[in-house]
Amino acid sequence: MFQIDRSYIDHISLDSLQGHIWDIRTDHKNDPTLPKIENYHIKEEAFEAYLEKKQKFEDFKDSWRRYRYMILGLAFVVPVALFSLLVKDKNMAMYAYATGFLLCMLIYMVYLLIEGARAKQFRNNPYETFIKALLSWEASK
Repeated sequence: MFQIDRSYIDHISLDSLQGHIWDIRTDHKNDPTLPKIENYHIKEEAFEAYLEKKQKFEDFKDSWRRYRYMILGLAFVVPVALFSLLVKDKNMAMYAYATGFLLCMLIYMVYLLIEGARAKQFRNNPYETFIKALLSWEASK
């Protein structure tokens, strides 16, 4: 199959979901079996905006996966270091560990709440139905 010049779309990573959908729609636009956006009552501009939002959400999740151990490790170590610097009582070590653990749990719970709230907008809408139709069409090809 021929290769399309994509030098003018350097803002879209082609290994992302947004780039993958874009590839399917441009590479096979003349294929009559390709699901058409008009059949799902979606406007092109609205779909592009939706894909951009979805890609930002996927990037947010990927960055969390990449940096979660560092964030949670720092959240655990900082209270322990502060307690050891400021308090010279041996019984306070347990409070330092508990504080670090609770801070890690708090950060993780906040992340889960943010992810859940953002994920709600990507459920059960015509855009998702169209994306699933495109991906299943590609898989069946």
